[in-house]
Amino acid sequence: MAVIDTLGLPNTRGRGPLVVAQAVDALGTGLFLPFAVVYFHAAKDIGLTTVGVMLSVAALISLPAGPLAGPLIDRFGPRAVMIASNLIRVATFTGYVFTDARWQLVLLVTATLCGESLFRPAATALVAHIADEGQRTRWYAMQRSLRNVGFGAGGLFGSLLVAWDGGGGYTLVVLLNAASFLVTAVLIGTWRPLTVLPGTAPGPVVRPVGERGGYREVLADRAFLGFLVTVLVFALCDLALTVLLSAYVIDARGLPAWQPGMLFAINTGLVMLAQTWVAKAIERRRRPRVLQVAAVLWIVSFAVFACVPTADTTLAFAGLALGMVVFTVAELLQAPTSSALIVSMADARVRGRYLGLEELMWGLAKVAAPAVFTQLLTARPELPWLVLGVCCLAAVAVLARLNRTLPVAALRETVDHA
Repeated sequence: MAVIDTLGLPNTRGRGPLVVAQAVDALGTGLFLPFAVVYFHAAKDIGLTTVGVMLSVAALISLPAGPLAGPLIDRFGPRAVMIASNLIRVATFTGYVFTDARWQLVLLVTATLCGESLFRPAATALVAHIADEGQRTRWYAMQRSLRNVGFGAGGLFGSLLVAWDGGGGYTLVVLLNAASFLVTAVLIGTWRPLTVLPGTAPGPVVRPVGERGGYREVLADRAFLGFLVTVLVFALCDLALTVLLSAYVIDARGLPAWQPGMLFAINTGLVMLAQTWVAKAIERRRRPRVLQVAAVLWIVSFAVFACVPTADTTLAFAGLALGMVVFTVAELLQAPTSSALIVSMADARVRGRYLGLEELMWGLAKVAAPAVFTQLLTARPELPWLVLGVCCLAAVAVLARLNRTLPVAALRETVDHA
């Protein structure tokens, strides 16, 4: 236990199958993620521009899935929703192999994205229920580390399969991803937790007469609505890594194509090595203050990216690497803290709805980021970083108000000291 505590890991006793399920899910997703665009281009012979439009349309259509996940989680429990989301993706990824019709592929991608939008809030809600007292932040940190390890290992294995058999490799990657979702669903479905989970106890949920419920109750929480502004900002910051950075480095700054890959490796390595340790270090800190520090660090990283010199390739990479380290530290602080703060703000009866609105903010960011970032980048290379920095300043102001108004129980994981 001493080693586990030193590493910042949570107590997983009786919850091993859940941990394994999350690792398998991440590994399977990592297999396909690097080829999400290339698969439809190479295996289905669809132009890259058309693929981009198809994926954007699917992302837009799937936006309501996040808010719809909330009532399902609150009514049937997070475990049931996680199982359903995995079975949906088993069907959609299997379907990719058997059709070349573009409209059918759009429907399948839309269903896949809906499954993802169900899975993420359900997984967060499940952890909120099963984590030991004071260990939610550690669980969210461990989840993130597992995802990065799985993405890295899956991406490497998927690349080997594609290099080995070209089109057949792409098909095998898709089928293995479908199999990983099936294994995940079985692991979660057969797991017998030590405590009764929401949605598994007999009898309906009974509310006192006159008590509000559903999204009316959530939308009446002005503090949470304010916090959703920061969720959107932080989602855009996170997406800058995958949507903006490569285009900025290669196209806007004319730097070598190997540099973005190295920067991604720095980010992934730091998350895998340091996420749980950082979570342990901040678990007794006031959550809004931790998020303010994350926002300020993002501003610093964006300033470094914007000012990187391009005359010397080595010096440019050194500057970008420094910016990436600062960027990653901001991620390490923000990711588990935001999840822990949301579940602490929510009444358990409507926690799924709170998390569903968080998922909606992420969906909006994913729809907006490609168009907004590319337009700003075309206008002036430094402009997207400047706009993101201003957004982070707004988040700092919102968090300052939350730090004054939220109840003490929501401010930090434990309340032993300030």
